[in-house]
Amino acid sequence: MNQNNKLILSLDLGSFSTKGILAEMFFQKKTIEVIKSIETKSTGIRKGIIFDVENVADLLSSLLSQMEESSKKEIDQIIVLIGGPCLEIRNVKSSIIVSRPDEEITEADIKRVNEAIYTLPIPQNRSILNLLPKNYIIDDLDEVKDPVQMKGSRLALQATVIDIFNQEKNNLNKVFNILGIPQTQSLLWSNILISSKVLISQRDREQGVCAIDFGAETTSLAIYEDDNLIHLAIIPLGSQNITNDIANSLRIHFESAERIKVNYGCALPSKVSKNETIELSQFVEGEEEVVTKKLVSEIIEARLSEILSFVNNELKKIGKASKLPAGAVIYGNGSAIPYFKELVKKELKMSVRKANYDDYKNIINVDLPFQFLPAYSALIEYFLENREGGTFLTFRLNPQNFLSSIKKFFENFRT
Repeated sequence: MNQNNKLILSLDLGSFSTKGILAEMFFQKKTIEVIKSIETKSTGIRKGIIFDVENVADLLSSLLSQMEESSKKEIDQIIVLIGGPCLEIRNVKSSIIVSRPDEEITEADIKRVNEAIYTLPIPQNRSILNLLPKNYIIDDLDEVKDPVQMKGSRLALQATVIDIFNQEKNNLNKVFNILGIPQTQSLLWSNILISSKVLISQRDREQGVCAIDFGAETTSLAIYEDDNLIHLAIIPLGSQNITNDIANSLRIHFESAERIKVNYGCALPSKVSKNETIELSQFVEGEEEVVTKKLVSEIIEARLSEILSFVNNELKKIGKASKLPAGAVIYGNGSAIPYFKELVKKELKMSVRKANYDDYKNIINVDLPFQFLPAYSALIEYFLENREGGTFLTFRLNPQNFLSSIKKFFENFRT
């Protein structure tokens, strides 16, 4: 492989399904070529949290073995996206003495003040996952974005950190160990953080915007203002709860309820005629009952309205309910329900639009199925950071062929 190209694997560990994208990055041509994308049903993950290490290791081993069929090249790096209630956000501040005698601030000082964040006290049983610098302070001069070559005796950093529950991080490390992947130099990235950063323009992040990812078992939101992440929340409810509500109300199996939701679901009962019906025999053998589409829509609206009430509560906590000029950007499996965007607008009382990749069509070579948005976001973020010379903490694999080691593990795991 050309040394200017990289083969990257992006993994999105979701509660309902796990998505993997294998892509080659051509930095000189400024393009990303997707080699293979896979979506497989998740096992061992609930509400974004790993509860069965061996099941997750088996899941990833099978997925990676499928990737091996598409590329004989060595994977250079892997990005793992995680979510769930195990993530929390905090504001922190570090400070150092500028090292040069003439008090000119250098890149080395920037590195030291960033590293100083990791020495600060942290809540018990938690570890820093991602560090997001907000601005620097030079002596009494605050809100400095780029202090290099400026002068001062003391340099401080105001930052936001996303931290993770230690048990979840330990479980991920156990999965990596089973698969033969070293823990050093590993990249774990918050799903909602990376996807919101890529899917929302800088201008919108400056004005004030809320990204909402409606997943299967959780709803995640990231709120930005002045181009800074000011709030992050994970609500333990998602589209799977809608499926369960339909199953309980109609007294049918949840798999049949999921098919009804996908084929006949609507977020606004006012958009459905009361005369439209659904014959349950289409989904349940021997079932003779007929229900109205309006009833199904009312079930869906009730649960979605509850979830959106929790979203609104998070906005109220920081005084931003109905006060984000750039509105809300929605994505995730739950957002595919017809008229969902209109319901969000009604409940949150702000402008709403669905996420898209229009700004990146010149970079990536395929149309993007909505369920792969976070995994694609990780690829795009990695590409932009590396193309523009930025620093991006990557997950380096063993120098030997990674996929071969996965295949070997998979054969041993089955014996």
